[in-house]
Amino acid sequence: MLKARFLFYPVILLLFLFLVDSIFRIPYIQTITKIDLTAVNYKAKSDFLEKLIAEKPGVGSPKTKKIMIILGSSRLLYFDHDELVSFYPDWEIYNLSSAVTTPAYYDFQLTKILDAGIKPDLVIMETDPNQFNQNSVFKSSNLTYSFDLSYVLSNLGLFGKDHVSFYLGRKLFAVGTYKPYIDQMWKNYKNPYLDNAIGMHKATYDYILSHNGNGLSPIDNYMEKDSNSLQMTSHRTLDWLFASYVRSPMQFGFYEKILDRLKEENIKTVIVWPLSSPDFETLMEKETLVKTWEKEIDQITTSRNFSILKLKNDPSYTCNAFADGGHVAKDCYRSLMRSILLEYFRKYEPDHL
Repeated sequence: MLKARFLFYPVILLLFLFLVDSIFRIPYIQTITKIDLTAVNYKAKSDFLEKLIAEKPGVGSPKTKKIMIILGSSRLLYFDHDELVSFYPDWEIYNLSSAVTTPAYYDFQLTKILDAGIKPDLVIMETDPNQFNQNSVFKSSNLTYSFDLSYVLSNLGLFGKDHVSFYLGRKLFAVGTYKPYIDQMWKNYKNPYLDNAIGMHKATYDYILSHNGNGLSPIDNYMEKDSNSLQMTSHRTLDWLFASYVRSPMQFGFYEKILDRLKEENIKTVIVWPLSSPDFETLMEKETLVKTWEKEIDQITTSRNFSILKLKNDPSYTCNAFADGGHVAKDCYRSLMRSILLEYFRKYEPDHL
């Protein structure tokens, strides 16, 4: 038996690795490892989704308000909750948007909601070309911070082995997400503003949970007034989004899956392509890949009897304030929601216009 004890060495090593890895599951350690708000936003959205499913609005009791679900990226994240309550008292609006999202992320949320028996009166879903980029940051955003094992396995055919392996690696080992770079951890630990960052993490998390999923904007009502700055951020954003663009069959597959489920459940839907700054829109117009994407997405969408609200072509949308080249300022969210609901009434309740 003593001679065979070397057989236990791999087991001991594995246990040791899991012990070390468990250190990186401690919230404080995670914070000094990754001090930005990405993980916090996704954690808050995950917990908000669970809260929504547990509450089951409109299930088992008469609805007092219509239910609206918003599925989007950072461009639909910062609606003012108090304004929505005040301006649209007939609606209960739940915002499940998060930064850098894709159809796979939307499908995960929508599947959980519909499978729980919650039937929205309106689903708002964002779309744009970058969400269908195979070389986007999907792995380090959606796949790292969202989804659960049952959903991933039930969509194995769409995710593919590579994404499933990546997902399992991140879920089994925290160090896959929270890299143990000791020098960076030490710098963050010694950062004189660390307490402020931790406070911002908590404020962001609490705000999302208490404001129906709407995000706490780090710049609030700021709008960029320097045209040169808007032009520069437009170029930087476009380079970041499309430098290595490759069409993603997986994301198109999830998009089709969403539309099929919405059609099957007979759920009223507004699909919106948000507007960016004029500089960014001009750059986009020159991109052949954007025109190719637009043609394909239009064909897929209309084949399911849906349509896309393209704000660049919508005369009812009037706002010209931007936080940077790729994002409207918070002030424009009022006009954004008005355009969306006008589209809803045009399509589904024209008698109320």
